[in-house]
Amino acid sequence: MGFFDTFFSSVTGGSREPQKPSNVELELRRRLTVLASDEATQNAPQRYFLRWEGQVQGVGFRFTNTNLAQARALTGWVRNMEDGSVEMEVQGAPANILSHLEALHASYKRMGIRFRLVDAQARATLADEDGFNPRY
Repeated sequence: MGFFDTFFSSVTGGSREPQKPSNVELELRRRLTVLASDEATQNAPQRYFLRWEGQVQGVGFRFTNTNLAQARALTGWVRNMEDGSVEMEVQGAPANILSHLEALHASYKRMGIRFRLVDAQARATLADEDGFNPRY
């Protein structure tokens, strides 16, 4: 076992069992999959408010979300909350948002960092938003 595996094994209590998405995230993924597979909506921007709980502060969660969103031409923002959660709004094509969610989980899987989507709400799209940025 390598150094990082040993370190993260001790941080996570040795549990390397994959984390399952929350019911909130499963429902969001279902909605996005339907939108992405329909010609009428596959390119129509969608916007969602998302709130994450778990190990989301002190692990580069805002930085990771920012990089993943920018790589997928998504717009929005992400910020740490005083209660230890992270909130974000993300906007873009449904397939790109789906890809963002998958890449986010993949980014933290090896480290055993556990987090859950606890709230997902559709929001009105913003026409003049430029980029995806962390907020402080």
